[in-house]
Amino acid sequence: MQEPTASEPSRTIRRFSSHEEQEESDLRYWSAQPLSAKVDVAAELAVYFAAMNHIDIYAQGPKRLVTRAQRA
Repeated sequence: MQEPTASEPSRTIRRFSSHEEQEESDLRYWSAQPLSAKVDVAAELAVYFAAMNHIDIYAQGPKRLVTRAQRA
């Protein structure tokens, strides 16, 4: 794996020789992260997913009226 120096310090370009090597690197990274960081990232991804699909996650209640009919 090569890690060239990036122009922005928060980003690094990594080259892997195989997909398995990349998977192992990702697993090591996420295993080292605290649970709170994992939850924060999952919540951020959920917000991005909702925005991409035009879902208002802050809407109150159902978008249409829900009625129930009782059978006799």
